[in-house]
Amino acid sequence: MRRVTSCQVRSEWGRAQCVSTRSLYSYPWVDLTPHRLLLDKLPRTHQTGGMHSTNARIPGIRILHETAHELVVIKPSGMASELTTDPKQQSLIARVRKAAPAGNPKLPHRLDRITRGLVLIARSGDAISFHNEQIRQGNWGKLYLARALSPLRASPEDLVGMHRLHLKTQAGRARVVRSGGKRSDTEILAVAPAVDREDEIHLLIRLHTGRFHQIRATLAHLGVPMVDDWIYSSSPGRSKERFYLEHIALRCRCFGQASAQVFHWHEDPNRESIDPGLHRFLDDFLAQWTSGG
Repeated sequence: MRRVTSCQVRSEWGRAQCVSTRSLYSYPWVDLTPHRLLLDKLPRTHQTGGMHSTNARIPGIRILHETAHELVVIKPSGMASELTTDPKQQSLIARVRKAAPAGNPKLPHRLDRITRGLVLIARSGDAISFHNEQIRQGNWGKLYLARALSPLRASPEDLVGMHRLHLKTQAGRARVVRSGGKRSDTEILAVAPAVDREDEIHLLIRLHTGRFHQIRATLAHLGVPMVDDWIYSSSPGRSKERFYLEHIALRCRCFGQASAQVFHWHEDPNRESIDPGLHRFLDDFLAQWTSGG
């Protein structure tokens, strides 16, 4: 465990607060020399491995990476990844198929409607088969940024580490069960105070499994539910909700490539502002990921 800077903690309204300096609780990752990450300050599209780029244009969607076999895009919050019935073509995959129908694009993974961030789209039959198998083998790495309530009793550093639960989907929500559920492994890498609210925190989370509502259910179980989560906590009303969950980085091997790549949009203008220490930790972690760590 590494704690960056010092922090005097007091209890106010039953919630721990940093009152002197800001603290970042994280794993003791080695210090790495910063270097350019893939997609850091790159143009909207990027061509790798000699693959042909068709320069797709999808209204309302930011494309970060494009080859003949894949797209990596930013899905906005509020947009469904895919819908069973979608006559108005409002979902992400429907928009992609309309703009670039060649190869019948498909999704090897999905984000909840409320979650924003990186989505990889397969553009060929070979690519979807390849990525489905990579996910089945656990070869994808996924990193999320979440806003949650500060812990009422425990210290934020107690949240850092691996959390294994068993989740069962019932009536549109994930419930923690002792038996009969699917194993859920959620690794909290770092925790820092939110820059705009003393009673809230930002967490960097690495998923080792991909269960329904895994992050939301796990954080609620740990006593730090996501802010304004209407399913696992409470909501002030949809128009006032500040729920924030972002798929912030993806590490995977693209079809036809020999090594894994890290996808991350460093300058995303729609990302929430985060503590500088958490930002440095993220950069170091992604550098380690990029170098194969």
